[in-house]
Amino acid sequence: MAHQTRILLIENKQESIDLFTAEMRRSGIAHELRVISAFDQVPEVLEEFSPEIIIVDYTIAELKPSDTISILKNMIATTPLIIYSAVLNEETVVECMRSGATDYVFKQHSARLGSAIESAIDKRRVQEELRLSKERFNTLAKVSTVGIFLASADGFYLYVNERWSDITGLTYDQAFGDGFLNAVHSHDRKRIRTEWHRCVRERTPFQSEYRIYRETDKTELWVMGQALPEVNPDGSLAGFVGTITDITERMHAEIEIDSSRKQLRALTVRLQNIREEERTHIAREIHDDLGQALTGLKMDLAWMNNKLASTDEAIQKRIRSMMDLADATIHKVRKLATDLRPGILDDIGLAAAIEWQGKDFSERTGIDFTFHLDEAIQMDEKRSTAFFRIFQESLTNVIRHAQAKNVAITLRKEGASVLLTIEDDGRGIAPHELANPRSVGILGMKERAASFNGEVLVTGAHGKGTSVRVRIPLIETFPSA
Repeated sequence: MAHQTRILLIENKQESIDLFTAEMRRSGIAHELRVISAFDQVPEVLEEFSPEIIIVDYTIAELKPSDTISILKNMIATTPLIIYSAVLNEETVVECMRSGATDYVFKQHSARLGSAIESAIDKRRVQEELRLSKERFNTLAKVSTVGIFLASADGFYLYVNERWSDITGLTYDQAFGDGFLNAVHSHDRKRIRTEWHRCVRERTPFQSEYRIYRETDKTELWVMGQALPEVNPDGSLAGFVGTITDITERMHAEIEIDSSRKQLRALTVRLQNIREEERTHIAREIHDDLGQALTGLKMDLAWMNNKLASTDEAIQKRIRSMMDLADATIHKVRKLATDLRPGILDDIGLAAAIEWQGKDFSERTGIDFTFHLDEAIQMDEKRSTAFFRIFQESLTNVIRHAQAKNVAITLRKEGASVLLTIEDDGRGIAPHELANPRSVGILGMKERAASFNGEVLVTGAHGKGTSVRVRIPLIETFPSA
């Protein structure tokens, strides 16, 4: 069953009542009608009937028309009120409308009555929806855990909720206009003012993390500020609705994590440096002390061999075997010292060390090796070591995983950085292998580069090989030629 609109008609002439009834029947509006003939009956009917719209002929009252309307509006609040009269006076109509009347229908033009009622009902529904919307907004704004603000199209604050004031320490009056900027920390204020004005000018969303300094308790907070533009039906900017969220705990946690990462990276660099120093020291000890001792032993064996030339052949054979063992041991000692720390890296430089290591790699594995150097590059010992160790790890990965036939190495200078590229034609590294937490080799390569604010990028495609690009900023220690 269709909803019946409850209509209260205040009229004391039967002719007018009949005219109204006939017009309502013609309009087809489903309604329930209550008719009273005097204004003193209004309070009782309002309580009993709760009309949704009131139709009144103000001429039945002895008061001034506008006063009559004002008294009625005080009683009915938001209920639409339509004047239905045979007296048409423009000045009276204007006064009644100013006093709160919704519309005015001349009885001689009753055909407009139906549309006037429908229009009034629609208007009331819109007003009621708007009222409920405002109430919901106010409720949400009051209980919200984030600060809410509304700004004009010019970027000036028009409203802030209680939570916004709690976070910033500013009252509504202090935040009004551009006063909200006083809550922003002095170190961030210029940046936020610039970003906010740009968003207002370009009508784009605003989002930024910044600090709030709350003067009331001398507290510094971190907030996430966000705002979206609201557009009118004609496309013009209506204003902005935005929020601020207290992210102090999150920022402190991120700062602590970042600090821990820096400390861990510094520790990693320190351990790497200690490791390289120990390897260099051990390599020299092995090469110098043990190598010299073995060389001396071989010389003594050669002297014994000469002195005992006429003795038993079995003794001669045993001495020659001992000399061969000494030669093999000397070779192993030299290789061990070289593996620990190639002397060529310190004596001649990175390019020579890469070329030497590449040739040795090719001889041991049968994989073709090519090396291209654009120009002579000079860098400090620590960067050379980092590049060389990353290069060695890359070759190890080629041997273990790539199934490649060719490896191409390029070393060149790009601006203020040095770029090392290792490319193979193997099976290609898969994305899940890059993300594997057990890929400590790649992680170690990245950490070595990161210790110099550099980066390692590993890419691969199935059946098309793998590419390792190492970029490390170069600190010039030698004057330009």
